[in-house]
Amino acid sequence: MYEERFIAFVDILGFGKLVESSAVAPDVVQKILDALMSIHPDKIRDEMPFTINHDKVPAEEMEQFLSDLRRAAVAMRQLAPVAVHYFSDSLVISAPANNVMASQMVLDLLTKLSTMMWMSHKLLLRGGVTVGPLVHVENGPMFGPAMNRAYYLESKLAVAPRFLIDSHCIERYREVETFRLFESFIQEQDGDFFYASLATAFRHIINDSAQSTLGEEFLVQYRLAMLSAPEEIERLIAKFKDETDISKKYVWLAEEFAARIPEVRAAYASEE
Repeated sequence: MYEERFIAFVDILGFGKLVESSAVAPDVVQKILDALMSIHPDKIRDEMPFTINHDKVPAEEMEQFLSDLRRAAVAMRQLAPVAVHYFSDSLVISAPANNVMASQMVLDLLTKLSTMMWMSHKLLLRGGVTVGPLVHVENGPMFGPAMNRAYYLESKLAVAPRFLIDSHCIERYREVETFRLFESFIQEQDGDFFYASLATAFRHIINDSAQSTLGEEFLVQYRLAMLSAPEEIERLIAKFKDETDISKKYVWLAEEFAARIPEVRAAYASEE
């Protein structure tokens, strides 16, 4: 009954406060809707597996482009079946452990989700990632020890805005040679865990991802977002200075960016 699957349980940090504020700030309702629609399973399955530069698609060709993209997404789902489950402000992504492309796509989607939610909505994610027994039926039941573990990692252990990853999960990933491309997304930590953060997501996209082959014209948006993040994070630290449980998460992230920014590959001089 159970299938061995890689699983990521993902939560939007601060979502509850955002919803509360929407009662007195109607414009926040649209922000909430936009953020939730951006993580809708259909959007994740159909667009995020691909590297898309919408600015390069002529307006008159966009409808045909999106139609072609949907057909490609159907083919991709057959090659790399990734299941996505969505409820309230949480998301579960899983893939069969015996499908290399699908299992690595779980991590690829986490990098894209992290950067998109920050760049578009200034929202942060936290999650737990593991591998183990799981039933995950698209638009159906989802349960198993791996689900319980991923939720526990996110809700009890991660604390900071990061994805906490079981060490045995990374060991499984590293059995496949192509995983080396994702090493820049993860960071070692003392103990039984690894982690990935918004800062390591930027590092991976710029240094090693498929997007990194598109050149500086495409990557500049990620470089600018990464370099401007510390200022925005400092603003959030000041905003929540009287709420220690919240501000300490931003302090952690500020330190994380300070450590990761120097590790990003410099732009090629000829492309600047």
